[in-house]
Amino acid sequence: MRTRVLVKTGLRGLLLGCLGLLPLLGPAAAELRKVEAVGIFGIRQGARTRVIPRDEAIDEAIWEGVSRVALEVIGEAAPSAVPDARATDGPSGSDAQGIDGFAGAEETGEPSADEVAGLRGALGEELLPYTRGYRILEDRGEVPVLFEELPDVFLEYVVVLEVVVDVDRVSAALETAGLIAPLGGVGAGGAIQVELVGLSRYEALLMVVGALEEELGATRVQTVEFARDRQVLMVEGPLGPEALSAGLAALERVELVLEPIGVDPVGRQIRLLGQWFPAPTAESGTEADEVPAPGG
Repeated sequence: MRTRVLVKTGLRGLLLGCLGLLPLLGPAAAELRKVEAVGIFGIRQGARTRVIPRDEAIDEAIWEGVSRVALEVIGEAAPSAVPDARATDGPSGSDAQGIDGFAGAEETGEPSADEVAGLRGALGEELLPYTRGYRILEDRGEVPVLFEELPDVFLEYVVVLEVVVDVDRVSAALETAGLIAPLGGVGAGGAIQVELVGLSRYEALLMVVGALEEELGATRVQTVEFARDRQVLMVEGPLGPEALSAGLAALERVELVLEPIGVDPVGRQIRLLGQWFPAPTAESGTEADEVPAPGG
């Protein structure tokens, strides 16, 4: 008789193979926006040996691109408080202010320092996860400063990038920080995408759906993609991505074992590797023949 321990051991080889495919298993229709952004870094004479001006300018351009999209998302979520979709430099680290905190941008034409700090606090210091890549359109290099604001800065490094911003990830971060209302009004920020890999039996999918609804408190489970060995569900309920992934992995089923292979809290996606062991038939004592799912 197969045991849960033996099943998990048998999954290891398949798990290692699937890990290499994780970058290819993103959401089916993520919203992406291309933004042309300028990055400017003022070069202090005494700091040349401590920083690389070109890299700093690229970071500034990425910040401008991501923050511009964030402001657009806030404006789309709150039409009565639409800020101008331009990014400005600002201090890092701040508590989120909520949608109303950006109302002043409508009058001034750009976010205030506090509003920019709110974005910094919501998005964090590492902005690459909010992008799908970037390319340098123009590398202007070191040029004289246009406006002399600091006495020891006479040169600045300037680059122009095309930044591809993942709107879904930005929206999720803004929802978590309270800057926009959750679109789905569920859990901590909307529905969670659950991707199942390795299950070819329709009965297995039904068992997962039943467990989500009966044991894990899901209020809505929708199958958005069904193919042999891969299914995608959208799940609404009280649990966040990490808790939902852990709950599915802890299910006690003789026929079914699920093992997490990826959790994306920001994008609200989880991936699990599954294995199905049909119960022996009552008459023959052998496993039942595989029955294809509807449409399979």
